[in-house]
Amino acid sequence: MDDKVKSSVSDLGGIKKIGFTPFVDFRGDLLKIYRRETFQDLLPNIEEIYLSRSDKGVIRGMHYQLGGKAQDKLVYCITGRMLDISIDLRPDGDLGKVHVEEMVGGGRAALLIPGSFAHGVIVLEDQTTFISMSPQPYSPGDERGVRWDTLGVDFGLSQPVVTEKDQSWPSLQDVINQLR
Repeated sequence: MDDKVKSSVSDLGGIKKIGFTPFVDFRGDLLKIYRRETFQDLLPNIEEIYLSRSDKGVIRGMHYQLGGKAQDKLVYCITGRMLDISIDLRPDGDLGKVHVEEMVGGGRAALLIPGSFAHGVIVLEDQTTFISMSPQPYSPGDERGVRWDTLGVDFGLSQPVVTEKDQSWPSLQDVINQLR
């Protein structure tokens, strides 16, 4: 079976999309969402794994950490539906570019977001569950963020559920000005 469960990697402007080919038989299908051989150059030595569950309208993020504490993240949606939001914060990259990817539970792709990007999710269905893995531990003193409603994207949320901390982050333009 191992040789039948494959993955492929494509570049989305710094973000990597990892596509999975499932093994399918009469019982259903099987996706291998992490294999050291595939990820050894992309995401070696997983340090932390998070499992999140939220309901429709919840916003988590847009977070990032500074310098050597920056967290690369592999994100996979298990159930439900969500928007994965990544913001390029590389001064020598496409600074300020917002990437939005819809992820559906049980989908056949995961996203690898470099630590040089701010990251967050907007939940589109109740009981949405996703997993994220990182080779760098969370460092509260190095955490920063971008306020979600300053990205220039209409997410169609009439009553978002967002923490006070996430609502208090500076605007994307202020963050870009700081990084220049």
